[in-house]
Amino acid sequence: MRLKDFLKPEYVKIINNGAKNKEDILNEIAGVLTEKHNLEDKKEVFKALMERERKGSTGLGKGLAVPHGRSPKVKGMHVCVVYYPNGKDFEAYDKKPSSLFFSAITSDDYSPHEQLEILRIIAEIYEKTDISTVIHNVKDSNELFDLLMKKEEETLNI
Repeated sequence: MRLKDFLKPEYVKIINNGAKNKEDILNEIAGVLTEKHNLEDKKEVFKALMERERKGSTGLGKGLAVPHGRSPKVKGMHVCVVYYPNGKDFEAYDKKPSSLFFSAITSDDYSPHEQLEILRIIAEIYEKTDISTVIHNVKDSNELFDLLMKKEEETLNI
């Protein structure tokens, strides 16, 4: 499984200001998922993300968060990347702001293994490359998409 199999340039968004708290961040992410994947119910997507977040923060630290959830009103798996250049408090384990949000929403019957695999891929990109330091140089969502693809290739060549 590869990130490029699920992520397209139109699923990547940079938000310069936006959300003020975790709930607002999840609402913005639910909006991106709903809009970019033509999902019908933003409230349901938000609810699924929020339910998972209540079990424990998906803020992994070092600026990365992976909010995800499951919903009976969604078919398959849908992903997006939202980047907040100035970072947002997302109750990450290292207590530092999160700036890169990789999110996935799946149907209830979708393979949990595949959902976790795609989240593992983004975590590996973050852990094994210099993306956390070079991401600040991206100027638009297309550059961010290209950077993610490049960094995934780097992890495959390590």
